[in-house]
Amino acid sequence: MPEPKQSGPQDFTAGGSSAHPDVAEIELVRKILNIFANAVSASRLYPPEHQTVADFVSLLYEHLRTFLQSHWKLELGVEETAFTYKGERVYEDPHPVRSLPFFFSKDGLQALFFYQGLQKEEVGEFLKTIRHVSLLPPEEADIVNALWEKDLANIRYLAPDDYLETKIGVGRPPLAVTVDRMELNRGKIKLEPDDLSALQESLAQTALAGVSRSNLEQVLLPADNLLAGLPEEDTTREVESLLLSNRNLSPHEEYLNLIIEIIYHEDRTDQFPAIAEVLEQYHQDALDRLDFGRATSLLQSLREMEAALVEKDAVKARVISDLINELTQEAALSRLKEKQDLVSEREKQALLDYLKIVGPSAAEISADLFEKWTDPDLRRQLHEILDRIGKADIEALMRAAQDSRPESTKAVIGILSRIQDRRIAPFLAKFVSSRHPSVKIEAVRALARIEDRAAGRILLNYIAAPEGPVRLAALKHLPADREGSLEDSILRLVSEKSFLKKDPEEIEAFFGVLSRSNSADGCRVLRRFMLQGSLFPQPKLLGIRMSAAHALARMSRPEATEALRAGAACRTKKIRQVCRQALREKNAESG
Repeated sequence: MPEPKQSGPQDFTAGGSSAHPDVAEIELVRKILNIFANAVSASRLYPPEHQTVADFVSLLYEHLRTFLQSHWKLELGVEETAFTYKGERVYEDPHPVRSLPFFFSKDGLQALFFYQGLQKEEVGEFLKTIRHVSLLPPEEADIVNALWEKDLANIRYLAPDDYLETKIGVGRPPLAVTVDRMELNRGKIKLEPDDLSALQESLAQTALAGVSRSNLEQVLLPADNLLAGLPEEDTTREVESLLLSNRNLSPHEEYLNLIIEIIYHEDRTDQFPAIAEVLEQYHQDALDRLDFGRATSLLQSLREMEAALVEKDAVKARVISDLINELTQEAALSRLKEKQDLVSEREKQALLDYLKIVGPSAAEISADLFEKWTDPDLRRQLHEILDRIGKADIEALMRAAQDSRPESTKAVIGILSRIQDRRIAPFLAKFVSSRHPSVKIEAVRALARIEDRAAGRILLNYIAAPEGPVRLAALKHLPADREGSLEDSILRLVSEKSFLKKDPEEIEAFFGVLSRSNSADGCRVLRRFMLQGSLFPQPKLLGIRMSAAHALARMSRPEATEALRAGAACRTKKIRQVCRQALREKNAESG
């Protein structure tokens, strides 16, 4: 039944009067609309006689009744993507395909009205009507026409006159109803015997079940007598406690608990695709609203159910596992990556808890956050998340290492260095071309920890890096136990004319590599540098000769001892002193 238009130039304000509602009133309306949306989803998923739909009808009816007991009428404005109440948006859904506001507004409906006296059966018929229309082909689906045909006494709507005339009928006069609320409040309900019997039956399972037939009228009016006939004090206190506990659950929590219970008890596998679609929308909506607690609860509940069913029902456990994988794939998190900069300080911990349960697909966004967040504790937790991902899926962790994120890439490289996997050394080779010397040095350190011959060959590439600190790190970390090909490469580098132009510390590092090789060729090259003389004093050349002497002193080959004896007899005093001291120490060790 359409709501009659009022006279005057401003005949309707979407969502009620312009008086701004208080916070509690807004929250109650918002809760009603969330339950309404969930109830519509359930009614589309299951037939009207299904217990799930019945539960939602009861839940929606109870919340509407609570509101209407004190407000007489709930007036909702209908916009294309939102419901409004007293001019304020209380429910939004920007997705036209599944948007409940759009479902009503597309057919010209501008407002919905729920009145005191609303019956549970009307709520059920209302949801049935929505379900019926939503299942029709687009050219036949018309919610305004369907509601007009139902003519629900306490659920009405407002649609433009021209729409009603063309779609519903020409010339049908609107019902004019004038209500004096002051007179209404002074009135008294006079119940007939049949009405009293029906009321007693409907209250049989409530706290008013013990009210006698003669006192029902006083219980109903005035409001001061509403507590008459309640159970004893202890029972009442227990009932109030249960009610309070239940009211603390948000509509989202109630909806999630119900869907999880449906999955647990549902035996028909053909129903799971529809359930999965509902949960995907639920999950994406939570991420869009940055409600990470809700998204975490969903994944946690599914994982717990999977664990509980793995031995009882392997088929259903696999279905749930597939659903978890679908919800946590990288594509599902792509929109979250776009919104990560909108996460407030108080939401950061909730986001971390969500990433912990998501698993490997959270690697890239975790690396992004590690790069941007500077708080030590938050970074520590992100490092733990990346570490856990590396143990579960090393390739997912590798993909998170990008040159555009140097800090998180160093963290990833450090984690990879502790994992003995043949894929890691080739992966670290790509950072030779990094723009960040600190990333190269971290890669060098990681290669040094890897027990793989390929790591040594890759380190040779870093020895040729343009940055001195990177070359020095690669030389110092080149493994001692190497193939001949590595030594040949080092011998070739120290034989080049440009070698003497290098920094003294880098030259010393090259000699250190030859010393660790303990080879005859290494002894020969070091001897040549140690005995190299000049007619004029050259401090840098003397330093190179001293470094060669010290490198020979650390070698255990006979050729090294012979080279030291030659140095002990040379003309340069400092070289003689180093060689003689090295020979004394070798004699002491052998004697």
